[in-house]
Amino acid sequence: MRISPGTVKWQLHDGRKRIRKGLSSMNEEIRDTFVKKVMKKVEEMKLWQLMNSKDGFEVVYNDVLKDVEELPESIDKYHALADVLMRGWWWLPGDKNDALFARIVEAAEKGRNDEVMQFVVSREDLKVSYGVRHEFIRDKQIPRLEKLGFVKSLAHEWFWLGKAYFENKETEKGFEAFEKVLSIIKPSDLYYAYAIAATKMERKHLKEYADKDEDKYRLRCAAEEYRLINGKLCRWNQEWYSNGHLISFDLEIDFIFRNASLCDGNFIIEGLRVGDTYTGSDGTTLAYAEDSAEVETPCGTFESCQLWITKHKEATYYTYYKQDVGIVKHVRQCDGVKETRLLKSYDIVGGKGILPSHTGNSWEYVSDNNPKFILHSSRFVMSHADDKKVLLIQNCEIERLGYDDNSWIDMIQHIRNEYCSYKDGKYTLHDVSHAVERARILAQTPMQRAHTKAACSVVERILATDPSFNPDYMHTGHWNFFRKGYALGKGSRLEYMDNYRWSFEWKNVRWGNVSEEALLFNDIYDILQNGTNCIWCDEWVEEGEYVEEFLLWNSYYIKTTIVSEKAGEIATKAGTFNDCIKLSLDIKGFDTGLTYRGGRKEYYFAPGVGIIRTVNYHPGKELAKTVYELTAYEGVGKGFMPVGDGMMRKYEAQNLTDGYIGSAEYTYVVDEDGNIVIFEDRCGIRKKPEIVTQYSSIYGEVIEEDLWRQGKYEESRLRESVNKLQLVLHMLERPKRNRGNAERAVAWFKYSMGMCEFLGEGKGVPRAWLGLYASCCFRAACALFGCGQRDEGYNYLERALELYAKWTEIPDGTPLEVGSKLIFGGVKVIKGSGIIELPDGTTELLQYDWCFQDNSGFMYYSMTVTRGWEWFDSVRNEERFKEFMEHARKLMEKS
Repeated sequence: MRISPGTVKWQLHDGRKRIRKGLSSMNEEIRDTFVKKVMKKVEEMKLWQLMNSKDGFEVVYNDVLKDVEELPESIDKYHALADVLMRGWWWLPGDKNDALFARIVEAAEKGRNDEVMQFVVSREDLKVSYGVRHEFIRDKQIPRLEKLGFVKSLAHEWFWLGKAYFENKETEKGFEAFEKVLSIIKPSDLYYAYAIAATKMERKHLKEYADKDEDKYRLRCAAEEYRLINGKLCRWNQEWYSNGHLISFDLEIDFIFRNASLCDGNFIIEGLRVGDTYTGSDGTTLAYAEDSAEVETPCGTFESCQLWITKHKEATYYTYYKQDVGIVKHVRQCDGVKETRLLKSYDIVGGKGILPSHTGNSWEYVSDNNPKFILHSSRFVMSHADDKKVLLIQNCEIERLGYDDNSWIDMIQHIRNEYCSYKDGKYTLHDVSHAVERARILAQTPMQRAHTKAACSVVERILATDPSFNPDYMHTGHWNFFRKGYALGKGSRLEYMDNYRWSFEWKNVRWGNVSEEALLFNDIYDILQNGTNCIWCDEWVEEGEYVEEFLLWNSYYIKTTIVSEKAGEIATKAGTFNDCIKLSLDIKGFDTGLTYRGGRKEYYFAPGVGIIRTVNYHPGKELAKTVYELTAYEGVGKGFMPVGDGMMRKYEAQNLTDGYIGSAEYTYVVDEDGNIVIFEDRCGIRKKPEIVTQYSSIYGEVIEEDLWRQGKYEESRLRESVNKLQLVLHMLERPKRNRGNAERAVAWFKYSMGMCEFLGEGKGVPRAWLGLYASCCFRAACALFGCGQRDEGYNYLERALELYAKWTEIPDGTPLEVGSKLIFGGVKVIKGSGIIELPDGTTELLQYDWCFQDNSGFMYYSMTVTRGWEWFDSVRNEERFKEFMEHARKLMEKS
């Protein structure tokens, strides 16, 4: 967008602009006491909530925290301390450890800080397994908050308890919980508005949608808070949740008031002239485009409307205001697609200006979609308004009735939303070949053609490589993704984002298989983005060490050490490149199923081209590494990570075994706003194996035989020992096929325990097998409950807890004997890794490495998860089972 000569540049408020020693608040007076001065600074610090960018906040935080800590002991001191510490937790990088959280809890309780206490209980709730979270809220949190007298936090917990009841199909209890919220707090509280919106949504869901296909609709309730700050209305906070899983629709457009205030919370900027642009803290722009626009809506034509245009990240928003009415039209343009909302009806009880503020004011909006295919309505009600804040309730309803065969976007959305479904705990693929064919015919623009090419390639591969869908398959699918992302420049950095609306995937990966794990690393760009918070930074041109710390997805605290060095000449299948740069990354912060995105990685960049090679070291088994290399490219540019219209980059995994094939192709297209959109076609498949009938044809067995024929008998015997260990592991950990057959599962896991005992030759289970032995004991307990054998099930459960406790006492990295030296040749397993140590000190990779991980948290997860462990259902409500579950939780936390 053109920046006119009259552009108004955003001047950050003094808490950020005047960073200096002895920082004072803007409204500080000479007669203020020290306590009053500090309290004013705390209130001013809270205004950083309006800022999209928190650059510079750390200086302000440290200054205010120092002053608060010097205050005399009082409730007010701890109230302020809780405010400051919580915002440091939110907005500063670094480790969010238990000690800091405990300090926040203490300050909130001593300072009677209800706002911070809501944050405390929210985080505590999320740490509890989902399956028993509602019990934790009901039995622990609510009594605790009642005792402490935290009213708003109590209402918060009653709300989420109500939502849990609805998810468990206990609708009456859900409505009672929401009523409890309304009885505890006042209409001026955000959660009061939220409970009203949620009640309305759940009643509509119960009456009209409970029996419909969840993939075909989306109901959403929201509560939004806007603060009057210096006489203007600013976006402050928002809560929302939804029912239904419809994706083939723009789910962002209906947040109309939020979208209109994305520039540091501002709807408009007083004093701007038509043509002027205001730039926010993160580069978001808010332009005053027109003051006399005419807008036609279902409820009439509005003249002399103001048009304000917000450019935020990859999207552009056009918001039309009519004086004393409010927003009459709202448009969102993103990824080359426009969505429009028009005012259908309104009721202004009171208030003036472009956003009249008065309790009871309401606005209803509709989309411009064809009602033959999409039903839509969205209603906002101002549930509370005073001289400090405004609360808005939103209820939005979208239902997909069908797809227009003559609409390219509908065919693309049909592919996205209909290629698979989830019913009764199972995902099923569906034929979308008609939509694929129509999309190819209807695609006209470069954007549409690139989107169609990549999306159709991926969905056709997903269908062709699924044995259930295609009995004549030649490859099996394991890690296939389509993604529509975009590159966003921020000063010296280039970031990579995606739009979930368009992206889809199909995954089938068994963890622990090194050759299959190699497919996970085909996410070339996003792994880098998740590890460094960008895909390029100009600082990296200079050799040296850099550290990036940030909160990812509001869940993972990532800390990455980056070492940049010159790499000289690099040869790839796409060509030889000079003056390259090598980045060595050490990414910390990922856990569970995302560990592959962390650990050690190497990225090589060539000038004018970008990434030409990646090296990923498999976490837990650093001997294994997977290389993806540039094999083809189109278009060059400036710098070490150029992005431009018409570019293409293709990467392929090198030297994979067992028939696996991994690749990623990125295609670049410019959209109407000048953004670079990137389409990903990521392939992770395996060639259907030839018919092999001899176990001796396995690679390890072939090596053993070759060594023997060469007369290298000792080496062959050692290889034979390793092969026997692999065979035992395969016997114990190959797919069990016990689903739905508890009796068979009991027999197998008891048999597996007997095998572990046998390996000890009467001397007890060898320590290397103790974790697997504990796992088999626990699984046997679950299956026994499934057979109705409660007493024996509890006996096995008790024994499993004891075994897991012994296993966790063994430190990771400890070499452990696997059994008789005459049988296994003195080979040892390194606990906590996928590595074995041979008698000569050399190390090798081991399959089924999870058998030797410290997986003590597995018990608590399995006892609390709602799906996959239904054999526990017969005893879940028994006090004895709950006691074991509590022991499992403590064991998990201890480890």
